Formats: sequence, C-alpha cells, structure tokens
Amino acid sequence: MRAQGVVSRVEGDHVWVEVSVSGGCGRCHEAGGCGGVNIARPFGKALRVLRLHNDVDALPGERVSVVVDDGLPLRAALLAYGAPVLGVLAGAALGTSLAANGNPDLAAALGGGAGGVLMYLFGRARSGAAEGSMKIERIAGPSSVGGCGR
Repeated sequence: MRAQGVVSRVEGDHVWVEVSVSGGCGRCHEAGGCGGVNIARPFGKALRVLRLHNDVDALPGERVSVVVDDGLPLRAALLAYGAPVLGVLAGAALGTSLAANGNPDLAAALGGGAGGVLMYLFGRARSGAAEGSMKIERIAGPSSVGGCGR
C-alpha cells in the first residue's frame, strides 16, 4: 500500500510524516477490497503522523510517498484485537484450572482480566516494530500546504 504525506519535522535520521488515511488503499469500495479504512473511520483521525527512517534525506515541507508492507495492516489488527482476546481466554482457562477449592468464576474473571491486560501491553510494546515495515520510497516534491515556505 502506498500513501502520500508531507514531512512535518526531521530529527536526526528520522522524519515525522503526516499522512492522510481517509482514502485507504484505493480498493476499499471495489469488490474484493478489504474495506478496512471504513471500520476505522469513526474512531480514528483523518491525519496520522508516522515516524520513519529518513532514507531519502527528506526535509520539512516536502511531499513523500510512504510504502507500507502488504501484511502490516493484518498483523496490526491481529496484534491489537486478536492478542487481547486470546489473552482473556487463556487467562480465564488458567484461572479456572487453578481455582481448585475456591470460586472458579472469580478466578476465571481475574485470570481473564490479567491475560487481556498483559496481551494488550504486549501489543503496545510491539507496536514500534512496524517502523521497519514502512519506508519512504521517493520524494514527490515540495508541498503546497503548510510546508516550510521554500
């Protein structure tokens, strides 16, 4: 997937790129398209800021093309939604099995809550690993919006 963005700032060997996510991949409304952008639209912002490695020596105000690996959206969805659900189920099962003479319902609830929170925190810790799955492919030229006035 490709997205167009504008470099908002440069810090060391990284850039912050403002990318509009309202359009999706271009196949959202076609037959066979995932429609993934439609599910996120009510909850997310239309503009995202990505921190990327500056392989092309981009400067603030320049338009760039950001390439996202094809599998990244699916991996992100599984990490954000699937992992906590599995954590709740595994924690509830473990809590129930450990509650030999106690209250199995309470143990299942506590185990499920702990498993869900742990997997959520694991997902948050792994969210930075996506940086290698996105890169700046080319510089498209200076931005006509906002930029640095060059």
